[in-house]
Amino acid sequence: MLTFDDAISVMIIIGTRYTVLCDTHLGPDSIQEIYGFLASIDHPDNLFIFNSHSDWDHIWGNCACPDSIIAAHISCLERMKERSALDLVRNGEKTRGPVQIILPNLTFDSRLCLEDDDIEFIHAPGHTIDSSVCLDRKGEILYVGDLVEDPIPYIDYDRIDVYMKTLESLVSSSVQVFISAHSGIITRDLIRSNISYLNAVLTGKEIDTSLFGDYITVHQANINTRTIFRYEALAREILRDTFVFEKFWSGIPDPEGSDQESLIKFLNEYLQEIRIRRGIP
Repeated sequence: MLTFDDAISVMIIIGTRYTVLCDTHLGPDSIQEIYGFLASIDHPDNLFIFNSHSDWDHIWGNCACPDSIIAAHISCLERMKERSALDLVRNGEKTRGPVQIILPNLTFDSRLCLEDDDIEFIHAPGHTIDSSVCLDRKGEILYVGDLVEDPIPYIDYDRIDVYMKTLESLVSSSVQVFISAHSGIITRDLIRSNISYLNAVLTGKEIDTSLFGDYITVHQANINTRTIFRYEALAREILRDTFVFEKFWSGIPDPEGSDQESLIKFLNEYLQEIRIRRGIP
């Protein structure tokens, strides 16, 4: 596990055939740091990259590895195509070196195995629809990307029930060590705590946010993002093949800084506007 100065971690597995890098952080400069580490140890020259999901802070370093296999779930490829340009505009000041979006060149549906290296990649939807995990079967170590965070996870997928089932499968697994991209080495107790939080959000239970600290904004974003997803579905239904992801999301107020009432007012006005343009009462 290598942790950068922004507390984001990547995982490297030294296999027999491949050196597997789980996520590529923020750009070419990040990859140079990783190469610096690899230069100090024996490892296969074949670098195999795994994108745990399509969020910008996990894929921007892809462009520094043009000759490598870049593996991800098929929905990660589709999600990167849809949102990467907008993510780069919104968060471009956080790039480390010049970033060009490079898509995965090897995709899988449910799982992908590197049998020679005893490594497995498994689709695990939850944080996002395209989330996947990397299992080092020999070491019983699981890289979970953003599926689990301390104290609460980000919700960027409208199926919280599926998210909870994914985390429950982690708890019941035989894995000995879990690594989170934003929280380092984590415990089963934290995974259970994340499940409890998700259940409270799903069922509308009152949530004590006093222990969330800076993550209070994450909680606000989670509540708002669920609302935005509902309106996105309505907008897609109205606009059909003319719906443009970038156009819709670029106009949305920041989910972390918006209150529910103002957000819903904005979204209702947006829906009314597109209904009028489409001639829908």
